Amino acid sequence: MVPRVALVAAFSLLVSCGSPQATPAAPVPEAPSATPAQAVVVDSGAADAAATTASAKPAPAEEPAGTPKERLMRLHFKETAQIRAAVINGALGDTAAPAAALSKMDGLGAIPAPWQPSLDAMQGAARRISQSSDMPSVAAALADVGAACGSCHKAHGGPKVKLDAAPTAEDTLQGRMKRHAWATERLWEALYVPSDASWKAGVEALSADPFPKELLDKGGVHARSSAARFKSLVATAGAKQKVDDRTKLYAALLETCSACHMTTRGTK
Repeated sequence: MVPRVALVAAFSLLVSCGSPQATPAAPVPEAPSATPAQAVVVDSGAADAAATTASAKPAPAEEPAGTPKERLMRLHFKETAQIRAAVINGALGDTAAPAAALSKMDGLGAIPAPWQPSLDAMQGAARRISQSSDMPSVAAALADVGAACGSCHKAHGGPKVKLDAAPTAEDTLQGRMKRHAWATERLWEALYVPSDASWKAGVEALSADPFPKELLDKGGVHARSSAARFKSLVATAGAKQKVDDRTKLYAALLETCSACHMTTRGTK
C-alpha cells in the first residue's frame, strides 16, 4: 500500500522548470538599441526654457531590464514550467493563467523580426491552452509551444545541453517518480532546445522503469489503462525522428501522466 504522503512528495518532483543542464544560449542578433542623445551647450536662458518644456512632457518609458532575448527566455521558462507542472499533476484549472501570460508576453520591448514567426506560433499555442477545457487539448498545445521554441532556437541559436546520468532506477515510488520526472524533462528539452540526445536519454529512462503494481491496483482500471498506454507510447518513441511526430508523442505521454495522477491522487 502506498502512503498518500509518498504520492504527494513524488508528484512534487515533477514541477521543475526547463532543463537544469541547459547552458546559456549562443549569441543571436539583438534589436538595435537607441542612440544616446548628443550633449548640447546652451546659455542660461535657453536652459531654463528647456527645463520648463521638459517638465511639461511625460518622461519616456524605461526599457525593461535585460536584452529582448533575456526577457523572452525568462518568460518562457517561468510560464511553461507552471503549465507543464499543472498538466502532469492533472490540474487543468492551473494552466489558464500562465498560458494567458505567455500568449501576451507583455513588457518584452523590441523583438528582432526573424524571431516573429516562431513567437507567433508559440503565442497561438498558448492561447489554445488558455481557451481549452480538456487535458488532451492542453497537452497538445503545450507540446506545440515547445516545438515553436525549438524552431526559433534551431534557426537563431539556443541553449546547449550537457546530459548527466539519469537517476538510478529504484523500487520505491519516490525513486521511480524521480526517474520519470528526469525523463520527461529530457523529452521536453528535446522539443524546445531541440536535442536528439535528450530525446534518446528520456526514452531510455522511461523504457526501463515500469509502474508499481500496488499503485496501479489502488488507482483502478483508469490507472492501469493509463500505464498500459504509457508503456505502448514509450515503446514507439525511440523511432520518432521528425519534430511533428515527437510533438504528438510528447503530448500523448503527458495525457497519460495526468490521467494516472488524477486516479491515484486519493490513494492511501
